[in-house]
Amino acid sequence: MTTGPSARRADPSPLERAVDEGFLIIRASLVVATANQVIRRALQERLPFDEEVATGFVRSEIGRLTEEQLEGARRLRRVRRRTHRSYGQSQHQFDYRVDDVDALRLREATHKALVKELGRAGRDDAFVAAVVDAARARAWDDVGSTVVDRIGWAAAPAPGYDEGRDERLRDLLDVDLAGLAERRDERGGAGGGAGPDEPTETDEPTETGD
Repeated sequence: MTTGPSARRADPSPLERAVDEGFLIIRASLVVATANQVIRRALQERLPFDEEVATGFVRSEIGRLTEEQLEGARRLRRVRRRTHRSYGQSQHQFDYRVDDVDALRLREATHKALVKELGRAGRDDAFVAAVVDAARARAWDDVGSTVVDRIGWAAAPAPGYDEGRDERLRDLLDVDLAGLAERRDERGGAGGGAGPDEPTETDEPTETGD
């Protein structure tokens, strides 16, 4: 199963370290983006969790991130070529000079190596499935924490509350929230008026965080 760059020796090179760290960041971003997509489908589109949809989203994100890495490599190559002819003192952090060529070459090589790692990850069904599982777990956790934070506890949780908590959160995300939102829309349409959660002309707009 592909979980990241190939095994490194005990003392990795600067390039190997950069690729390892870069891939960890990429994997984390895949999990967060996929979890957000799962939550958005449940709350905005009234749709339950669909593993096939989530898998397709992960592969699409891998493709997008691959293009980002390719573009980064191309940009750094152009900058590095100009830098070979730039002498004197740098005027700002993006004013690269000859002394920066080695660092620019390392960054360019890192982008290229990450393109290869992303290609391997995208072809690895086990890696993609692991991202989907981690994203789904994160979505359950985020939704459950938000509900508890907004409602609060009127009293201490009942004994044994933690038992089966993950399953209850799964049902909440996969079924209950999507169904609740759909039923609310149906009631609003039948009543012909604004419901308690719908703004009226006198309501002030409410800002919500992500």
